[in-house]
Amino acid sequence: MNSFVRIIKKLNQKLMRIVTKWSLLLLWMSFILAACQKDNVIQLKAAAYNVEYSKNATATEIGEALKSFDFDVVCFSEAPGGDWTKQVGKALGLPYQVVGKYTTAGHDDKYKTIVSRTPLYDQEEVLMADTLHTATKAKTKINGLEVTIYAVHFPFGWRDQAHIDETTNKISTFVDYLKMRQESDVSVVAGDFNFVPSNSEEKNQYYEMFKTIGMDVSWTALGIDCTKSNTYNAMEPEDQSNGEVIDHIVYNPSKMKVLDGGIIEMQVPLSDHKPVWALLELK
Repeated sequence: MNSFVRIIKKLNQKLMRIVTKWSLLLLWMSFILAACQKDNVIQLKAAAYNVEYSKNATATEIGEALKSFDFDVVCFSEAPGGDWTKQVGKALGLPYQVVGKYTTAGHDDKYKTIVSRTPLYDQEEVLMADTLHTATKAKTKINGLEVTIYAVHFPFGWRDQAHIDETTNKISTFVDYLKMRQESDVSVVAGDFNFVPSNSEEKNQYYEMFKTIGMDVSWTALGIDCTKSNTYNAMEPEDQSNGEVIDHIVYNPSKMKVLDGGIIEMQVPLSDHKPVWALLELK
């Protein structure tokens, strides 16, 4: 009987050692799997900033003000020509840049430009019916996945109905361009859109155009009430929280999700607009 008990004890000890080894192996494998999954996560931290042709601060000052956010890509509107974008990119630590071909509405020093951590290629100027309003487009790759970036500065129709109709046609032209590429492209559109998104009290036809093709502003996912915030006019204290959130990061929620983002409040504004940003993760 004692011999049988000893045998059972030895078998139990061997079994426990085997179980312990397998438990450690499974734990090690779970750590490896988690690390691999983390490595496969593709994120893009994007920002947009209308710098008001850099009249209130130099390119270096603007870049240094944003550097701590560690952006991957920044889309500028109303950016000066020349080497301004190269200078702001250097201050931001973003070595790759493209400068749009046309200035907004034909004004001096109001280009759309892009700076990026990763190389930019296939630059294109997408016409919104004419050269007065365009989207500056470039592609980049993040962990091997191609992402298309658009820097925009939309027109604002206000003079009369003809001016409003012209604006509507231009925005519709650009949205149609995006619509044809939604299935194949992963795209981010960032800049000064000159419209406030729809809310419970009022719909905006231009915002609804983007919704129709499956795109949305980052504010929706972030739960930010645009009626209680503003991105314009940063220079006027009385305009604080006036609902003029007209600068956006637009993306396709079926392909990306928003993890974080917001409006950057500067103690001393460097432009009449506030920078906006969003941390996006590809699904």
